[in-house]
Amino acid sequence: MRTSTSPTSSLFLPGPDRQTLMDKGIVQLDQWLIDVMRIGLLQYDFSDETLFEISSRMVDAKLGGVARRIRKLSSLERADPNWVKQVLQILGDLYLMVSAFKNRRQLTLTMQISLFSLAGFNAKKTDILTLNAIEDFWLVCGIEHDAEENLKVRYTWLMGVKSKRTALLLDFAFGRSDFEFNYRFNQSYQGSLIYYPGAFPLRAILQDSVPIKKISSFPGAFDSMAKFLDIYATAISRNPWIVNFPACLKNVSLTKAGDQFLLRDQHDELMTVNNENSAIWPLFSWIAVDQFTVFGIWNSETITILSYEYRQFHYSL
Repeated sequence: MRTSTSPTSSLFLPGPDRQTLMDKGIVQLDQWLIDVMRIGLLQYDFSDETLFEISSRMVDAKLGGVARRIRKLSSLERADPNWVKQVLQILGDLYLMVSAFKNRRQLTLTMQISLFSLAGFNAKKTDILTLNAIEDFWLVCGIEHDAEENLKVRYTWLMGVKSKRTALLLDFAFGRSDFEFNYRFNQSYQGSLIYYPGAFPLRAILQDSVPIKKISSFPGAFDSMAKFLDIYATAISRNPWIVNFPACLKNVSLTKAGDQFLLRDQHDELMTVNNENSAIWPLFSWIAVDQFTVFGIWNSETITILSYEYRQFHYSL
């Protein structure tokens, strides 16, 4: 019989030496943030070359998650009218992280685990596998890919038929190597899902997965945007660094306001769609004003649609 580890175990925190190294990096990050604000956003050079030094220091301090957020600043388009807002969002999150690190001993253990995970500490997979598992049939709600230099990243979103819980499988592949397991949108999976510990767990590992016939409907969907936003508010209150949050809404329809597509629920609440219009037009032309169920990623302001259910069939967008 397997002995289960508590998700609040200090086993999921870095050791003292690594914490000391990370603390030194946080001091450097704090000073860099002060320098940026002293120079001013419009005057500071957020190019790759300028950010290389501070991001390299973060990597040396085992703060890989911080380094990735800093590097993202160089990818933002200055011509975008929302550029200042986007930069301030990232800098604000980094400042919040600095403050949390300085006061982390006043935080709950689950919040500390989330903080170190966000900063770049990854618990061992063998330790994660000692946690309780959820046996279920898992619908693949959407798959996204990203790349950074020599690193490929895959985001696979799942939803359990019985548990109605949503989980993120985060996989990495380096260079020309492929991902360890090839999840497919046109299949579902039976297996044991184990969440990484944290203040509001989303990332997980799927063990002993067996492909099964595709599940065509979403097991758990909110019937109003208000109910979804209540859950989102709870998640953010527990883990303020959540950037992308899964959203599944039923009985919604597409509408337009000028050039902007919106989702409308049955209570006439609206949610801005973040997808390119070229991706939404075919769906809008087909479904028109019919109601359907949608799965996407909410970033606190807009939703990026990944898939939808219409007339008992599940489609990827």
